[in-house]
Amino acid sequence: MLILVLLLWNVGEMVYIYRVFRKKQTLFDDRYTKTMCMALSSISSFVIALYLQLLLPLHPVTYFLPSCAGLWIGWKFGSFMKAPASLNGMYNGALGGIMGMMFGAVLQNPAICNIPITEASFTSNLVSLVLFCAALHTLVHHFIRKSLTK
Repeated sequence: MLILVLLLWNVGEMVYIYRVFRKKQTLFDDRYTKTMCMALSSISSFVIALYLQLLLPLHPVTYFLPSCAGLWIGWKFGSFMKAPASLNGMYNGALGGIMGMMFGAVLQNPAICNIPITEASFTSNLVSLVLFCAALHTLVHHFIRKSLTK
C-alpha cells in the first residue's frame, strides 16, 4: 500500500513539473533545458520503474514494462530539447528505467547479489530504501520547481 501511495505521489509530481516546464520552456536556453531534462528524466524514470517493479507480479510479460516506462518518461522530457539532443533524454530515461528495474529486483530478492539478509531486516530495508527514493525524487523536483520560478 505504501509503494502504491508513493507511486501516485511521484507520478503526480512528475506530471505537474512536466506541465510547468512545458509552459515555461521558451524562457530558457538550450543548456539549461538539457540539464533540467536530464535530471528530470533520469530520477523520474528510476523511481517510477522501481515502484512498478515492486508492484507488478514476477511474470515474463511484466519484466520490461518498467524499462519501457522509463524510456517513455525520457522521451517525454527529451521532447523539450532540439532534435539531436532529444536522444539524450531518451537515453537517460531508458538508463534510469533499467536501473530502477534492477534495483527493484534486488530489493525483492537480495540473494541475486549474494546479500545475506534476514526476514526482519528485509522489510525494514525495503521500506527505508523506497522512502529514500521518494524523498530524493521529491527533493530533485522541488529544486527544479524553485529554479523554474526564478
